[in-house]
Amino acid sequence: MPAPLTITRFAGRAASVNAWILSNATHILVIDALRSENEAAELAETIKATGKALWGVLVTHGHPDHYIGLRTLKEWFPEARLVVARQAVKDDIIGFSLWMESVGRLDQIPRMLPKSAAHPDGFDYAAAIEVLDQPTLELPGGGRLELCTDYPAIEAAHMTTVYLPQANALFTSDIVYNGVHAWAGPGVPRENIENWMTAIATLKARHAHTGLTLYPGHGAPGGIDLLDGIRSYLGDFLAAADAARSNADMTTRLVSLYPAHEQADFLLAYSVEFHGPDKRAD
Repeated sequence: MPAPLTITRFAGRAASVNAWILSNATHILVIDALRSENEAAELAETIKATGKALWGVLVTHGHPDHYIGLRTLKEWFPEARLVVARQAVKDDIIGFSLWMESVGRLDQIPRMLPKSAAHPDGFDYAAAIEVLDQPTLELPGGGRLELCTDYPAIEAAHMTTVYLPQANALFTSDIVYNGVHAWAGPGVPRENIENWMTAIATLKARHAHTGLTLYPGHGAPGGIDLLDGIRSYLGDFLAAADAARSNADMTTRLVSLYPAHEQADFLLAYSVEFHGPDKRAD
């Protein structure tokens, strides 16, 4: 019988993003590394308190709310591996970081600027992040994870999901948001949203009667119905973009439909700015 593996949610405040802690008797794997270095330090303290070794951190895709904490975690746990499932994810991380540097969005997080002659104290993404050579991951002490990267360009250009067979658990990354406005900002054109909805339908057909538990990139875990929730949200988002007379009108429509959703002032705001009618009128 496989060694028991526990799943713990570390809910970040910045971007309402999750880091998932997978733990057996001796070792821990973390899925995603948060948006805030301070919150990554809190995560590190949580891991340290267990007395277990951090085997590594798996980053599911190249958006900063999933990797900004990498340097902090590596400093707390020098032996930990920082891994991605394929080269394209690593390239996305580096590319997004270079873009953020170019527009000043890393000015407040200089330690995560891409290391260069201009920023010698920055983070060496190329050297620090390792690309796994197979679509499975065996955690020392027990626990086998199956990695899937066979997704079209959706919320991110390249996405990883992680299946834990012994718990019938799927870590969906940002294919699923639960109670949080979804990111559809720069890098997520309408075609990606349509691909995203198709990918959700495929997952629903594959897992509809399996009793699967979903662990999303943002929000609390739940059952297969979370797929229906995010697919409906994306449909409502596109409908609002088509029908609204202004970005303010689009925002009002979506907030009225989803009044309890988090991140209206960040994730939703950038998404409306990118897809809303004000942009089309420019």
